[in-house]
Amino acid sequence: MKTKYLKIGAIAIVIAFLATGTYLFAGESYDEKIEKTGTVLEDGAISGLVVPAYTAESLNVTSISDLNGHASEFDNEIIGIDPGAGITELTKKVVDEYGLSLSFVTSSEAAMLAALDTAYRSEDHIVVTLWDPHWVTGVYDLVYLDDPKLVYGEAESIESWARPGLIAEDPTLAKIMEQYSFEIDEFSGLLAYIESNKDGMSVGEAARNWIDENPDAKERWLDGVEYQGGRGNIEIGLVSWACAIGSSNVLKILLENVGYSVTLTTIDAGVMYAGLAYGNIDLITTAWVPLTHAQYMEKYA
Repeated sequence: MKTKYLKIGAIAIVIAFLATGTYLFAGESYDEKIEKTGTVLEDGAISGLVVPAYTAESLNVTSISDLNGHASEFDNEIIGIDPGAGITELTKKVVDEYGLSLSFVTSSEAAMLAALDTAYRSEDHIVVTLWDPHWVTGVYDLVYLDDPKLVYGEAESIESWARPGLIAEDPTLAKIMEQYSFEIDEFSGLLAYIESNKDGMSVGEAARNWIDENPDAKERWLDGVEYQGGRGNIEIGLVSWACAIGSSNVLKILLENVGYSVTLTTIDAGVMYAGLAYGNIDLITTAWVPLTHAQYMEKYA
């Protein structure tokens, strides 16, 4: 397998990570488009603004447009995740479309979840950006606010995509990726399993145990593929979101089971797509389409 690697000091390609979340490649350019390899979850992914159920009931906040009337109850803030995330760009549009007086604060998934947990334990009011599938919706009683303008769109799919040329290079990998698809209850169960075991084992160990406990899924994904040593090196890019972490770790184990050597690389969403387009990342399993990652699909796909 021909996987492009950046060997600092050995080749004359310099990568600069810009604040915009893009790659700069000195002396090399690529015109090919990234290629879809499969659908990880079909029409089961949603995103939006979320409040605790007690907030929705006590303040009668059920729609995004209701937020302005209670801005002070939320400390005049909407808590988001990392700046490069698709849901972050959509939330900026939500603030404009609905004329919200609350400030949109970006942070990280971990910081957002910590803020949600602190508020929930004290029954304080909070509004955050969130998406499903996600383990947190099985832990807290939360309500997605109605979005009548459909800025966040409707239910989306999560797809897997490959660097240019990878599908043609490796038909076996292409077959696995075409078969690598979850049902929503499987996906939710995986994320819940990883979260419930985070204090006792690593994400990789939890993913391996989940696969062992779900042999039918493993058989479905690896149908027609046998172990063969030395299949090659695969680098999977992912963002630090629960759904991406879960699906990427499971895929890593599956590919290793049939002879691949796999590396997981956690990076910003914009950098992830750029790396995929420029051939420095082989696969991703976390493309939210058609809306959340539209900006990256328009640019690279």
